[in-house]
Amino acid sequence: MSQGEAHSHASVSQVENTRCVMIGLKASWTVVRQGAIACCTLGIVSVVMHSPGNASFTASFQPCELPAIATGSNGMLARCQVDFAGSSGTVELVGQAPNQVHEVVFRGQNDETVQRIPVSARPFIDPENVSIIVRDMNFDGMPDFGLRDFALTGPNEPWQFWLWDRAHNRFVFHTALSKLPNPEVSTASQVVRAHVVDDHSNITTNTYTWHKGDLVLQGSAREVTR
Repeated sequence: MSQGEAHSHASVSQVENTRCVMIGLKASWTVVRQGAIACCTLGIVSVVMHSPGNASFTASFQPCELPAIATGSNGMLARCQVDFAGSSGTVELVGQAPNQVHEVVFRGQNDETVQRIPVSARPFIDPENVSIIVRDMNFDGMPDFGLRDFALTGPNEPWQFWLWDRAHNRFVFHTALSKLPNPEVSTASQVVRAHVVDDHSNITTNTYTWHKGDLVLQGSAREVTR
């Protein structure tokens, strides 16, 4: 992993049965797995053309490949191997290189198209990081989908989220979840936390639970750094 100046704030941590996705608190990410801790920084890369088959990883650590595509050209920007809808498949980010995404395409294990989602986003797409998340965000046992809205922002990182709809077998955009800055999802405690950073780097943590598809605020705590 690159040790350059950090621009990506996405991280994933796993400690025993507790799995969290932390987005945006620090300019680095930390992986905690079976007692071993590895801290890495992710730097944005100016990409003129990706090498064919260039390996990368999502923010939730699914493997990706970056096809060869020149800056300014239209086409597939990244393809990541993910599990969704109860089986394995892929998700493709389609748009203008290097990172202007116009469409997200989900394909099943036989490469059939499952869903196309029109989007407008500029996430990180580079040889070390593709800023998507595929994991259970609402604790219903099915993986959901998140796409970073814009790569270079302030400390409050914007993301777009789609939850898997079992009844209609498709991803559905969730407005309230997409409004939370720097969301942290804790499967162990069944809560979603949003970490709001103000102009003085003070952090307000809002804790939510899910109730009938809605996020319900349970409490807030403020950490004054200076």
